[in-house]
Amino acid sequence: MKRTLSILLVTAAAALVLSSCAKAGSDNPNAAADRVLAAWVKVNYGENYAPNDSGVFILSLTQGTGAAVPDSGYVFCHYTRRSLEGNIASTNDEALTEQLGLKTNLTDCGSDIWQVDQGMIPCGLEAVIKSLRVGGKARVALPVAQSVVTNSTYNAFSASESDNVIYDIELDDVVADIYAWQDGLLKAHSAAHYGGMDTLTAGYYFKVVGQAAEPDSINDDVSVSCWYIGRRLDGRVFDTNVRDTARKYEIYSSAGSYDSLALTYYKDFSTMLSNNSYAMGFTKAIHEMRKRDTVEVFFRSDWGYGASGSTTVIPEYCPLCFRIWFTQTTNGDEN
Repeated sequence: MKRTLSILLVTAAAALVLSSCAKAGSDNPNAAADRVLAAWVKVNYGENYAPNDSGVFILSLTQGTGAAVPDSGYVFCHYTRRSLEGNIASTNDEALTEQLGLKTNLTDCGSDIWQVDQGMIPCGLEAVIKSLRVGGKARVALPVAQSVVTNSTYNAFSASESDNVIYDIELDDVVADIYAWQDGLLKAHSAAHYGGMDTLTAGYYFKVVGQAAEPDSINDDVSVSCWYIGRRLDGRVFDTNVRDTARKYEIYSSAGSYDSLALTYYKDFSTMLSNNSYAMGFTKAIHEMRKRDTVEVFFRSDWGYGASGSTTVIPEYCPLCFRIWFTQTTNGDEN
């Protein structure tokens, strides 16, 4: 189902907010593209839509009635990015994702999470987002100069746009501190599955769920092999090296490697972290394990894949869970 936004005239307030973006000068290398955008708006929306000083057109805007966007805070948005021809470059709209044949059981069609005031959202679009309140919607036509972002941490935006871009945006929620928000999710997960747990490390929980009668520590500078199952907090398995588990959760790939994962154990955690290429929370779990342990670990995104997420299966700012257990050490010590 195609998202339909009500067509409203550009409000004076939104135009004032957008004036913070740089105005295109007479030597604008994208002048021809700007003229194309103006002509497209005129044909499709009529004469009443004029660009602001930055060349940005607000084609529709419903402000919303919920919380305002906090300075340097985080916004939760549904969006669709299109060309003037209507081709969808990217979206997290579930119906559109399914229509495009891109939806899988791991496709995340929830809100994208972006931090404002950090230069990571195209300037013209960010100004519109900051003028909204939760529940607000907007359709914005961005000229080339306002559609790129140098630091393209987020998948929704590009550092190399060569044409004008149309964004449909819906502001679903806002938070001032994304890590405090994730801490709440982890605390709730702990209470729901483990009766509540304390943690000595901010944003990181570790629990031994299976153990030998007398587990031993692991020697320094030893290669260890483990099995793991990676999940999101909603329970969806996104990665595993256990073949049957991959098949059960429909993430099996014939090109995948379903062997135990080898990494080098060091008693010094910083040494272990620098000598292995896995997520910091996963590496820390291995560092805290003993022989024959089976553990559950769950952690904030700053222990995982951060603001950008990973590929298409781990969204930005996504807390993760892992179950991990050992096979054996390659020097002959059995776990």
